[in-house]
Amino acid sequence: MIRTLKILFAAIVAFWGLVGVIGNLASLSVAYEYVEMVTGMSDVFEEGRPAPPWRTASPVIVWAGVMLIVLGKLGAFVFCSIGAFRMLKVRTADTRAFAAAKKYAVFGCGLAVVMLFGGFTVVGETMYLMWVNPDGEHAAAGAWRYGGFIAQTEPEDG
Repeated sequence: MIRTLKILFAAIVAFWGLVGVIGNLASLSVAYEYVEMVTGMSDVFEEGRPAPPWRTASPVIVWAGVMLIVLGKLGAFVFCSIGAFRMLKVRTADTRAFAAAKKYAVFGCGLAVVMLFGGFTVVGETMYLMWVNPDGEHAAAGAWRYGGFIAQTEPEDG
């Protein structure tokens, strides 16, 4: 029964990644605007006031942020899908075989957590103070919620 839950969990994280990628690509201009709002720190520092040197509206930096978000979700989708299918194939096998099959799902979940925590909490909230803007605060809360659920899953073998 625990193995079935692990397979379902990997599949749900894969589904989250897929829906996230589709949503981001379907509204790429919105994703760009949000990342630009965060990196430009427009709600934090008025124009002309001293700001951290990393404050930027550079399209290269903004697009890099958007692509890291999309690629993080895509990676979670791909690796968790592979892991879920591999675990499904060996669900009745011994512990070693199941643990080996699970590695892709664990990696996919790790990618999601790194993107959510590293991108939204460390970069977005800590460097760019995105929590000042209500839209940024909601995005950060969502990232924390998703990342927390994904990270709380125990990775023990079997």
